[in-house]
Amino acid sequence: MYQRFGKIFLLAILLLLSGCRNIASEAKEKLQGRLLLWHPFQGKEAETLKLILDDYRELYPQVKIVSESVPEKEIAEQFQQQAQSGLGPDLMISSYFTQIPLIRAGLLRPLTNYDLDLSNYLPRTILQVTHQGNLYGLPFSLNTQVLCYNKTKVNQPPKTLPEIIKELELERQFALASNFLDAFWGVQIFESESDTVKRDFVFNPSIWAAWLEWLQQAKKDPHFILADDPFTLHQAFAEGKLAYYVCKSEEISELKATLGADKLGISTLPGATNRPAGPLLLTRVVLFNRASSPATTQLALELARFLTNGEQQTKLAIQTESLIPANSKVKLDRRLSPIQAVLFAQSKTAVAFSLDYRYQFERAERKYGNLFYNLVLEGVITPKEAALELKQKMAQVRQREANQLEEE
Repeated sequence: MYQRFGKIFLLAILLLLSGCRNIASEAKEKLQGRLLLWHPFQGKEAETLKLILDDYRELYPQVKIVSESVPEKEIAEQFQQQAQSGLGPDLMISSYFTQIPLIRAGLLRPLTNYDLDLSNYLPRTILQVTHQGNLYGLPFSLNTQVLCYNKTKVNQPPKTLPEIIKELELERQFALASNFLDAFWGVQIFESESDTVKRDFVFNPSIWAAWLEWLQQAKKDPHFILADDPFTLHQAFAEGKLAYYVCKSEEISELKATLGADKLGISTLPGATNRPAGPLLLTRVVLFNRASSPATTQLALELARFLTNGEQQTKLAIQTESLIPANSKVKLDRRLSPIQAVLFAQSKTAVAFSLDYRYQFERAERKYGNLFYNLVLEGVITPKEAALELKQKMAQVRQREANQLEEE
């Protein structure tokens, strides 16, 4: 009796497994079509994307994907030119702040009415694909700043601003780019603890002024280096001339190759007790062409979900050594992936400008931010005067923007 029951049970399991295989096979067959994907990646980043796409092709052989690399500075403009004629890629990976002109031209497919689970993405990145309440893309990867240091010159990197001053006293050079956005990472340190726990950024002139005052004082030490040419700082650090360099995550792969993997150290930026540094968070996003058919858009969304699932995002982080996962559920072991783990940790304290705010802020910053920043460092005006002037200019930009939207 027990043998007969066992045989029946085994047969039931085999039938169940067979049914599951059939369902999986049917699911693969349902996904079919052709997609054109544009991306800005080169080198190791492009190679990693190719590996991920190869995995997708193996899972869904009926989906034909053509992947093309378009230079970062040209990709949005080329998309706009082709999409206006009903052509162009079905989906494109691009920097999030390229979206506004494409949205206003009616060239991007809104995603608001699609059934999408956004819970796996860092909440702040969703702000960077949302315009006036409508969702226009999915977060793909992140870029931010961290502290690069030379292990042959440094035993333990500074964790706070006072510790930076102590490093300067030991004649260890600390270098950062002298421009408004690259030097913005210290603003959050001067906020109150409650202010640092927010989803979007709001410019506070008194806090920016406090950070400028700290920079003014630090600049008096000859080992604190502010240079308006980031490339010069990058080269100096790569040649082993600097102890510390506030670098972008996208530089790390090259620095590892030039300075040497054994010499390059990566740490989160110095902050204060319970107030971490807040470098800018720049999201690369997946955008969808409005000219594509509804069926093609649905297929493109399936591919985007695959590109941003936990497994592929982990592969993206580990293989590229510079791209940070947009998927918040990714787990990176510091022992196995120390650099990638630091980048991921820094991204969680980074400042995220919403798409709407970034567009306005970028206009004001481009015209006025660097101007007031440099006037302060040159001693022409005080930090408080600069902060109030910048606040007024930003208000004027926002008002002009609002007027333009009303006219449209």
